[in-house]
Amino acid sequence: MKMKTKTKKLLAVILLLAISSGVIIAALVMLPSPVKHVITPEPQLEDLTNLSENITRLTTNPGPDKNPVWGADGKKIFFISMPDIGIGRYGPECYICVMDADGSNLTRLANGTKPVVRFDKIFFKNKAYAPIDVWVMNTDGSDKKKLVSLNVTPIDCNPTISPDGEKICYFTPYGTGYHWVKWKNETWTRFDYEPRVNRRNMDILARETHADIFVMGANGGKKTKIASDIDLTCSGYSDLIWRPNGKKILFQTSTLSDNNHITNFDIRIMDADGGNQKRLTDYPEYDTSPKWSSDGKKIAYRSGNLSNFDIWTMNPDGSDKKQITVGTLITDFDWSPDGRRIAYISWLTKAPKAKEIWIMDADGSNKELLLSVPCDPSQVGMGLAWIPDGSKIAFDYYMIDVVNSDIYIIDVPAMGE
Repeated sequence: MKMKTKTKKLLAVILLLAISSGVIIAALVMLPSPVKHVITPEPQLEDLTNLSENITRLTTNPGPDKNPVWGADGKKIFFISMPDIGIGRYGPECYICVMDADGSNLTRLANGTKPVVRFDKIFFKNKAYAPIDVWVMNTDGSDKKKLVSLNVTPIDCNPTISPDGEKICYFTPYGTGYHWVKWKNETWTRFDYEPRVNRRNMDILARETHADIFVMGANGGKKTKIASDIDLTCSGYSDLIWRPNGKKILFQTSTLSDNNHITNFDIRIMDADGGNQKRLTDYPEYDTSPKWSSDGKKIAYRSGNLSNFDIWTMNPDGSDKKQITVGTLITDFDWSPDGRRIAYISWLTKAPKAKEIWIMDADGSNKELLLSVPCDPSQVGMGLAWIPDGSKIAFDYYMIDVVNSDIYIIDVPAMGE
């Protein structure tokens, strides 16, 4: 019985597909085995205790431990801890923890971030997204309560607590509708819309951002606007820094100079009620990170550019500016509790490359290296905090693309030793 023409064609197609598949499979079988590549091990966080006999490692959590804050008596350290849920991934929860100054008796106190110690209380943010809830608790974690909910963004806009713990000061940022572009030829253009431009010709695109500043009672009481229309375009949402006596506030702003909003940051000061606002610095690039001495008579800050940040000091009225480090890239610094010294972290870019912790007298004299960590400094972060009696410094240490970070303390020699 003869097959129908359609059936013959169908069988021919099936046979052709079968033959083609066989040829492909045979070709794949005959191909040489793929080259086996060596798997590069994940970078590991170095144990720094082998770099100095004066260092003690306090945490070994496989996730990040960071932002150490000393208790008022120097017997406890509060810090942020995050669980590790796999390589390069962290759990969504942040925890405020406490431990003894030797790393023992580690206790998880609450979910939250940004702990600030005021006397026997800890103020903290309950979460890292809007609205920002400000909470308070005792230093043992008891008596937790929410003080206020601030519906502000972005999350870096941190409310700050007055020295007496009675007031909260914060920015309320908002976009103006304008955008700034820095072109490759160093010129600037302001747009009243977000431009779609050739990225090859553009160096920076920034949304113009302004903010108002408010003060309110820490218990959620009366809210008062104390400053309006503060330019924050690309200057970062720095903390509002209360003077130790609570009467003045420092903050960082963008400053328009030669049609440039983006690479000119300055430091301003105002009374705690917003009066007598004054610009303190006028360097044409970056003046950032102002910090009060413990007696409120001096302000230290960083000044420079992206390749060179030195520490300067000045009076609260902006007079008597003095450069106290030269030719360095300072990533963090802090006054000693008595105001007589400054510790700082320096980024050493020339061979041998390293991150280093130094101390010096408040006038820049008697610089002393405490620790040098050989590394690519662009891949390592460190931050520091003095113990209240000035005998030790706590610091965190982490590497980009490494799953954990640790907290250490290092001894500080007494002045004159």
